[in-house]
Amino acid sequence: MSSQPLSRGDRRKQETRARILEAAVELFGEVGFDATKVADVCERADVARQTFFNHFPAKTDLLTALYREGFGFVSSTLDSACERGATTRERVALFFHDLVTAAAEVGPSSREMVFKILHANPEPDHAAETQRLTGIFLALVQRGLALGDVTRRHAPEVLAELVQGSLAALFTDWGVREGFDPVRGAADLAALVADALEVRPDER
Repeated sequence: MSSQPLSRGDRRKQETRARILEAAVELFGEVGFDATKVADVCERADVARQTFFNHFPAKTDLLTALYREGFGFVSSTLDSACERGATTRERVALFFHDLVTAAAEVGPSSREMVFKILHANPEPDHAAETQRLTGIFLALVQRGLALGDVTRRHAPEVLAELVQGSLAALFTDWGVREGFDPVRGAADLAALVADALEVRPDER
């Protein structure tokens, strides 16, 4: 991989793309994906319509980009939870809470936005994207194994998939269930995941 610094033009392109995505997230959270027009995103991001389409061929491509951008956010949120939590149980609770809270704070239409983004993963990349996400949760499990508070009765990869599946279920419930409280749901599911990861007395 080249280590050469980006040219000024490439940096400008990245900055413009990031500005468009930021504007899209704000609008999706405020009024929802369906109600947001490309013109609205262009106005909020202060870019020309053609500039938008140079980066995103269609409005739905914003969702795919946000899905992929979410990996970095999930990873950084997990790192933060691991730094603040002394045990795996505390880390899982912080991790689930912080992810849901950040999504909810986007705006009144965050529920719809979450649902749309979750279903934006392009099928050809599905396996690779899923594996990449599992790797993020594997880091949580491995940290717990190093601490000695995560069970060794199951393979680390299986435990990572458990965390991943639980988080996906949480966000799916939020997206499809009217009246679902994501913060309460995050707390309940985090406790269940922590119970599943916990070292049993006969392992000590």
